Amino acid sequence: MTEVNLSALTTEALNKSDVLWLRTGGRDRATWFATGEDRLAGQVLLVSGGPEPDLGDLPEQVEILLRSKVTGGRLLTLRARAEGLTPASPAWEPAAHALLGERLNAPAGLVDRWREESRLWALAPFGAPAQSPGHPGPEATARVATRTTTGEGGTRPRRPWHLGGRSRRTT
Repeated sequence: MTEVNLSALTTEALNKSDVLWLRTGGRDRATWFATGEDRLAGQVLLVSGGPEPDLGDLPEQVEILLRSKVTGGRLLTLRARAEGLTPASPAWEPAAHALLGERLNAPAGLVDRWREESRLWALAPFGAPAQSPGHPGPEATARVATRTTTGEGGTRPRRPWHLGGRSRRTT
């Protein structure tokens, strides 16, 4: 088996994705994000509350789930330290401008609304991924071993109702 460059894979997965899943308290929530530059390099930036979806107060440590854009399957699960950024923080302004660049259909004055109503978060991944290609993680044993099919003796699949009836196929 070949060795995978996790740093490159993480960077590639973040660059090719529009959303990530944030796991807090056993619950996965999809959210949009931006990646930091300069002093925020390597960090994932989020906005919570106000005009954006409210993620609530994040715990000190969260998990970031990155999925494959092609198959939708889970690609990486990273552990990250969450740090709330306040408008007085020197990192707040660069984080807000990075987020504004990723925000679709951003209305005028959005950064000012974030300053008043929202909270910015910087997530700094650390350590080895909890799940990566070739290392399925602790949840791998919970997967179903085989596909479930109706087979013989199973129930007939539901046929949707159509106006004017649906033709019956004879077998």
